[in-house]
Amino acid sequence: TDEALERFKTEGLVFSTNEDIVRDFYDQLLKLENENKNGIWARFLKNSFAPMIAGKFDFVVGNPPWIIWESISKEYRNATLSLWNKFKLFPITKSYGFSKPDFSMLFVYASADYYLKDGGKLGFLITQEIYKSKGAGEGFRRFKLGDGEDLRLIKAIDLVSIQPFEGAVNKTAAIIIKKGEKTQYPVPYFVWRKREGINKISTDYLLEEALPFLQKREYKARPIDSNYGPFQTYSSERLLNIQGINYYKAKYGVETKPYGVFWVQINKILSDGTLIVSNMPEKGRLSIDKVKERVESDLLFPAIRGSDIKRWITKNVIFTILPHEKNGKPLEENYLKINFPRTYAYLIKFKQDLLNVNAKSTKKTREQKVFYAMFGIDRDTFSNFKVVWGYMNSDIFASVISDINTGFSYKRTIPLYTTCFFPMDNEYEAHYLCAIINSTPVRDFIKSFSSAGRGFGTPSVMEHVGIPKFDPQNALHLKLAEISKQCHQLKLEGKDEEIKKLEKENDA
Repeated sequence: TDEALERFKTEGLVFSTNEDIVRDFYDQLLKLENENKNGIWARFLKNSFAPMIAGKFDFVVGNPPWIIWESISKEYRNATLSLWNKFKLFPITKSYGFSKPDFSMLFVYASADYYLKDGGKLGFLITQEIYKSKGAGEGFRRFKLGDGEDLRLIKAIDLVSIQPFEGAVNKTAAIIIKKGEKTQYPVPYFVWRKREGINKISTDYLLEEALPFLQKREYKARPIDSNYGPFQTYSSERLLNIQGINYYKAKYGVETKPYGVFWVQINKILSDGTLIVSNMPEKGRLSIDKVKERVESDLLFPAIRGSDIKRWITKNVIFTILPHEKNGKPLEENYLKINFPRTYAYLIKFKQDLLNVNAKSTKKTREQKVFYAMFGIDRDTFSNFKVVWGYMNSDIFASVISDINTGFSYKRTIPLYTTCFFPMDNEYEAHYLCAIINSTPVRDFIKSFSSAGRGFGTPSVMEHVGIPKFDPQNALHLKLAEISKQCHQLKLEGKDEEIKKLEKENDA
């Protein structure tokens, strides 16, 4: 410890005002090291967050650790819980999915609190999730140290497309904040991109060497909904005209976990209407036996995933077993045994796999109802028409789906969990909606506040697109529907050049 203290003094890290604290801190770390418990120790974050500095500073810069909530150990979460609560960093509104905070958010707030003078500025590299995520970034975007001082967001810097960290695919951004002032919107939002034709930029380059390969564009940013909503970035006020209240409510597709049980391929259609099917264990992460079984066709439906949807067309390549009524309720076990004994015999083989599923909502549903029940299924799942698109993407690719000829009967197509959809009973209304969300202005509007990746295109995103109810007496609404219908037909015929002309008309 004495040797370390001398070195700290030489490097300007220890002063008379903090020597005793640093000595005690080092002794404790040394003890843990000798016990082979080296690593990050949460108890010291709480009690000795910044023991090796004296006073507060005008400027603080850094790159905090980026660790998603699930990757933080339970002990570390519990030990830092008081800090998360102190700074009010947890999501403000409950949202379905994607609301887990990142540990870097805590570092920004704790550093601003402990290190910055009033009027001081902090610049950190940070994950872009703090600007664009619906749930996780809400507490962070309060820009207030709990009930204490305000933080003013001076500028946001988006480095996502540059990927400045070699070998790491993450959403890099930067934040510059000032302590003691309130954030005023809109704020400057700078997006850095590689110049056209530039593939890779060495991470060893100095700034002046890298700049010729880069271009910077300035946007404005503001919360899309409440004061703490995801940031919308825009350069033109015209984009804001699309925002409004959407008459239509989007939904997630059905969660059919584990995929290796419910997803099947049809091997043979038999004369009595039953089918020989084989399951698809390779589609999931669980180790599930591959089997070939004879089942009734009644509970088998064509299914689509996000990857099956292109703009104006959807190609079905898999089927799913759906042991539910048309109102969404799971079939009673006795009813399934009596009326669909082959399907029941197939499902019972996987009972333990179905009950041990790692999806919390599905697991709870099965424990409360029946072992094969699915989550996210209701009357809308069986609507006559659906406007579908995949989420976790970088753009909206939508199409209209309805009944298809499966070879053994006409069946309703079921959207799975990697898709979202608007349920419709009217074909023209479905195409009207499809034309709108496939249009360039609406897609650009969605991209302005929903960044590419896991949260892009989710149902909550559609809440902000001000789509009015379809009016069959409105010539414009009918024209949009007709454009969508024609684009679907032309896509089937492979006439992409004709589609481009219609898409241009649709955008206008």
